[in-house]
Amino acid sequence: MNNVELVKKIEGYLKSSASKAKKFEDLVAVTISLISENNEDLYVEVKDGKISVAPYSYNDYGCAVEASAESIDKIFSGAVSFDKALSDGLVRVCGGDVAKFKALEVLVPSKKAPAKKTAAKAETAKTTKKAAAKAPAKTTKAAKAPAKAEAKAEVKAETKAEVKAEAVKAEAVKATAEKAVEKAAEKAPAAKKCCKKK
Repeated sequence: MNNVELVKKIEGYLKSSASKAKKFEDLVAVTISLISENNEDLYVEVKDGKISVAPYSYNDYGCAVEASAESIDKIFSGAVSFDKALSDGLVRVCGGDVAKFKALEVLVPSKKAPAKKTAAKAETAKTTKKAAAKAPAKTTKAAKAPAKAEAKAEVKAETKAEVKAEAVKAEAVKATAEKAVEKAAEKAPAAKKCCKKK
């Protein structure tokens, strides 16, 4: 990305900051030397409440910095704070007052709105995790219910089988008793006949 392309991007980023620029009491002019093969320059100026961005070097600057085009793009888009860019070495101050460079940060679009969305997403993720953590407990309870039902069914089946076995035994006893009665009945008339003959 060359200095002309970067100037257009910065103008786009700072477009909605006209009202903030009106609050500047002093001239703020920062010249930026791009670290590239072409060693291009650009400047950002706030003068009389108006923002100017141009693809030239500003001779009477309040601060001069050096950085890559990508770093400057990240800074003016609001992706990286001015302090972080300075502390991480993305931007190097070559001259002047670093406070003049930092003063431009109020013009940069705020990244707080997406952060709230991210916080909302994080809260949603947290809720989902909690629900997922609770779900296995419910699943375990749900899994226990069929196991209990199966155990009850087995007990019932065992009880039914025992009852059937007892019924079969009772039937067998009854059948045996009936046969015994029949045999006794058969013998009884014969005995009577014997008695009658006498």
